[in-house]
Amino acid sequence: YQFITHSDTEVLLHGYHAWREQLPTKLTGMFAFAIADRRHHELFLARDRFGEKPLFISATSKYLAFASELRPLAALPDLERTLDMEALGGFLCLNYVPGTATLLKTIRRVPPASWQLYGQHGVIRSGTYWFPPSVTDAIPHQQSLEEATEEFRHRLDRAVSLCLRSDVPVGILLSGGIDSSLVAESAMRQGNLSRAYLVDFEEQSYSEFAKAKAVTEQLGLPLTRITVTAQTLLDNFFQIVDHADDPLADSSTLPVWAITQEAARYNKVVLGGDGGDELFAGYLTYLASRLHSRVITRFPMVIRKMLARIGANLPTTEGKVTLSYKLRRFLRAADLPVEQAHFSWNGSWLPEEAANLLRAESEITRHTLAKIASRLNLTDKHNLLGLQQADLAEYLPNDILTKTDRMSMAHGLETRAPFLEHELAEWALQRPDWQKISGKTLKVIPRTAARQLFGKLIADSPKQGFSIPVHQWIRGPLAEMIQDLLSPDSLDKLEFLNSEAVHKVVIDHFSGRRSYGFELWGLSVLVAWYRVRIAQSPQPPSQSRLIQR
Repeated sequence: YQFITHSDTEVLLHGYHAWREQLPTKLTGMFAFAIADRRHHELFLARDRFGEKPLFISATSKYLAFASELRPLAALPDLERTLDMEALGGFLCLNYVPGTATLLKTIRRVPPASWQLYGQHGVIRSGTYWFPPSVTDAIPHQQSLEEATEEFRHRLDRAVSLCLRSDVPVGILLSGGIDSSLVAESAMRQGNLSRAYLVDFEEQSYSEFAKAKAVTEQLGLPLTRITVTAQTLLDNFFQIVDHADDPLADSSTLPVWAITQEAARYNKVVLGGDGGDELFAGYLTYLASRLHSRVITRFPMVIRKMLARIGANLPTTEGKVTLSYKLRRFLRAADLPVEQAHFSWNGSWLPEEAANLLRAESEITRHTLAKIASRLNLTDKHNLLGLQQADLAEYLPNDILTKTDRMSMAHGLETRAPFLEHELAEWALQRPDWQKISGKTLKVIPRTAARQLFGKLIADSPKQGFSIPVHQWIRGPLAEMIQDLLSPDSLDKLEFLNSEAVHKVVIDHFSGRRSYGFELWGLSVLVAWYRVRIAQSPQPPSQSRLIQR
């Protein structure tokens, strides 16, 4: 093939001509694209392996519409903007919309690692072109931890090298944690980073500045510190909700919005550490699921139900990932099977609680977690790789990567995740369990590499996450906005939330009797999304003439 440009688009066109549906298997990195084959009257759609880039579709009897955002599809004049109640139950439980659904019944997501071929009469065929290693693929390896760590660093170097290919300076989003620090070290050693960016908070218990500063000083990398406050949220809340497409109530959307807004002033491309926790088992949820399987499931159900009641009413302190917060989260799911409890650790409402917040169709919500576990083929037997696969299919694309992509693209910033280079990802998943979790130590291989490079400050610090002081902010500077969004008058316009049940939650939180910060955040995002996406009349499409070829 003779190339006349340096564009990725030309590569895709020649590749489709040569390989047709096999094209995605030849690609690496992040992508979502559509190719119109005018000769055969066909449309080919494909999405990258992990769902880094979005692709939405809406199929009617007259046409197939597709877009990289939900907004233009929701604005189609003949589209029925009806809520998907099953998806709504998923959002209430998880703070994101699970699976391939959106909250609009007539719009769906093309799944990660898949392609679809459409003709004049609908889908001709479709397929999944990549699967993460399964349990049966994970053969034991005889590598020592030292050998595995050395190989990891070589593989990470290759992935970072691919992500550094750019005609413009590349920056990095630095959290002070293991993954982004390792990416920064690799990038500085084999190439060049122009600048690192860190989100910080006035609340000292939420600050990761000391760790990020230590990393950048060791690497000789300039560091830009962005301080996020409640006023930052008040100034940007409705923009954040709008750009998220579907409702996304991960509270770290605000820090990601702020850090990418600042980074976009100086860079067009940045690296990040997304994917490391799913691939190397870095989440506390894996320890919680293991403990649930080994201990809680041994108790009679009557004891488990008692523990769940205790957990649901357990007072919690309101710092960042406090012990009482983790204990409450763990105990409240004691009566659930482990494959359902796993999704509750990072979630919001339990299914029964979520169902009580709805006016109708609440029965389907009571089975939300069970349906997700069934769809992902999880069983009641604890299996680390199986849980990682579930997070790769659900939490990673529908929360983590959605958050990163939508918030960064709102500012015209491209974010790249070296950990999601698929050869590195496959190798990581196939590590034996003891190279992922050892006792209470998570993410063993990257942690070992971090200890070699940065010492204990980075390697041995507990995982904190990227959340905001949501409990305090809602009772303080955000109180007026939250009370407006969740007032009875506001909720009555939605017709699907039980305003009395929500009002009780609001009263309990503001009185200090309970800490419902994350739950109220999710409900507020939902109401704001409804105002932006449903209550407002859609903008008419452009009247510019279509180009006929």
